[in-house]
Amino acid sequence: MIFTINFILKISALFKRILRNKIIIILIMFCVIALINSFLFYYFEVLIGPQKNLSYVHCFYWAIVTMATVGYGDIVPQTVEGYIVTALAIVLGISIFTLLISSLAEIFLNKSMRKYYGLIKVKNADIVVIGGTEICREVIDELKLNVKDSKMTWVLESQPRSVPEDIEFVVGNLNDEETLKRAGIEKADNIIICTFDDSLSIHLALLSKKLNKNAKITALAISKKTEELLNEINVNSIPLRIIGRTLASTVFEPSVAEFIEEATSAKGIVDLIEIDVDKNLVDKTLKEIIEVFKDKKKYKIRPLMIVRKEYNTIKRIPVTDEEIKISKEDKIVALKIKEQTKQ
Repeated sequence: MIFTINFILKISALFKRILRNKIIIILIMFCVIALINSFLFYYFEVLIGPQKNLSYVHCFYWAIVTMATVGYGDIVPQTVEGYIVTALAIVLGISIFTLLISSLAEIFLNKSMRKYYGLIKVKNADIVVIGGTEICREVIDELKLNVKDSKMTWVLESQPRSVPEDIEFVVGNLNDEETLKRAGIEKADNIIICTFDDSLSIHLALLSKKLNKNAKITALAISKKTEELLNEINVNSIPLRIIGRTLASTVFEPSVAEFIEEATSAKGIVDLIEIDVDKNLVDKTLKEIIEVFKDKKKYKIRPLMIVRKEYNTIKRIPVTDEEIKISKEDKIVALKIKEQTKQ
């Protein structure tokens, strides 16, 4: 009994989905009318008519060809009733195909409009950027230069003035779970929160953790307190005071500020990069690693810092000697020096 009820419910749900789909309804209409026309043609032209050599299959073929307005002319009516059925088939065929084309155009238009207004549902996003600030736009531009194969989604509260190429965007309430789900946050590897509202950033960090426990989450922190709270819930925080320090540097050491801007963007002639130590680099000195990158990667690096994990603590060791040996699980922060084109 329970099985029967479940089966009926499933069939009912299937019919509801079919009834909501215009294309399926139109195709069903086409098939039903084709069957009726083929039967009428078979009755008037074969059963009581002169074309005894035709089978019902021939008549169904005639109905499809006639309704599709192709009209090969290999099967033609020879009775008055047959001509009437043919005229009816042509009119109904044109009507159904017109309805089909308009329905397809409506579907494509709705899809385009939903995409234009950010109402789409994104599947399989690798990186989700949340916030409508200019910092978010800068984040996206840098990610496009450095992780070209990753699929990115930008979540905003209002439609952006312009959207970077190959970036999907979703518009909605940032606090709403459904908005974040539409952005593909549940399967994202990285989530970046770049709002200027600390309470909103904390809320979004917690909501992101709820929806995706495995994602790496990074958030902008305006205050020191927010930075501490984000770190407490294992969210990487980027303090806004870094910008303040850079602004101050423009007064007493402007070259340092210019270097920071140059080195923190992949667009410059130098770029700050992080090097993961693999089996090919373990137990090599920094000097040897520099040569490896020069020979195999075809660009120069200048190591600045070694990030080393020892007894559950992270040590940051400034590079003062290129003879330092690199251990497994070390990370190297280095300057990537790009080749400059000769004028």
